[in-house]
Amino acid sequence: MTPGARRDEIGDIHLAWVRKPDLPQGFAWLTASETAALGGLRLDKRRTDWLLGRWAAKLAVRSAVGHELPLLEILADADGRPRVHAGEGADPTLAASLSISHSAGTGFGAAVVGNRRIGCDVEAIEPRSEAFVADYFTTAERDAVAAIAEAERALVANLVWSAKESALKALGEGLRLDTRSVQVSVPDLKGDHSVSEWSPLFVAARDGRTFEGRWRAAEGVVWTVLSEAG
Repeated sequence: MTPGARRDEIGDIHLAWVRKPDLPQGFAWLTASETAALGGLRLDKRRTDWLLGRWAAKLAVRSAVGHELPLLEILADADGRPRVHAGEGADPTLAASLSISHSAGTGFGAAVVGNRRIGCDVEAIEPRSEAFVADYFTTAERDAVAAIAEAERALVANLVWSAKESALKALGEGLRLDTRSVQVSVPDLKGDHSVSEWSPLFVAARDGRTFEGRWRAAEGVVWTVLSEAG
C-alpha cells in the first residue's frame, strides 16, 4: 500500500483512509456547522485528527452512494456517533451509516448505504504492556496474545484492541462500555501479516449480538472494520 488517499470496499461497505498531505487546501469543504465544531478544538493535534477523520468519512460516504452529495455534512449526534447529513438537493430517503477513526496521522472512514451498525478503527502498531492486556482483554484474548511469538505480539495486541474499538462503535457505546464485554476472535493468526491483505475477524458481544469483519496491517498501523451479522 502506498501513501496517499485510498479507497477500498469490503462487500457493500466502502472505506477510505487519508493522511495529512491528502487533506484539501483550506476549509471550503467544511459546512458552517462543521467549521464551528472544528473551532471548538484547541489543540493542533486534535484539530488535525478531526479533519483527517472527516475527510476520510466524506470520501467513504461519496463512494458508498455512488455520486457527489451537495453540502455533505458529518456531525456528531448527542451520543457522539457520527451522522451523515446530505444537504439540500439530496434524496431525502437516502440513509448512510458510517464510522470514523484516526491514529498515527491517519484518518479512516467506513460507510454503507442504509441503516446498519458498522464500526471501524485504525491503531498504530506499538507495544502494549501486560497490564494493559490484563485490564482490557478477556481471558481468551489474553491467551491468544500470549500464544503469539514475541515479534508478532504488538501486532496482535493492537489488532484485538482495534477490533474491540470497532465493535463498541458499532454497538453505539464506544469506550463507555467495558471492553471485556466484547470478545474478539481472529482465525489463523499464525504467519506473516505484514502484507496488506484483508483477513477475517469476528466479535461476540456479551448481550448476544455478533459482528463480522476484516482486518489488515501495513505501514505500522492495523485497520479493522465490522458490521453486525445478519
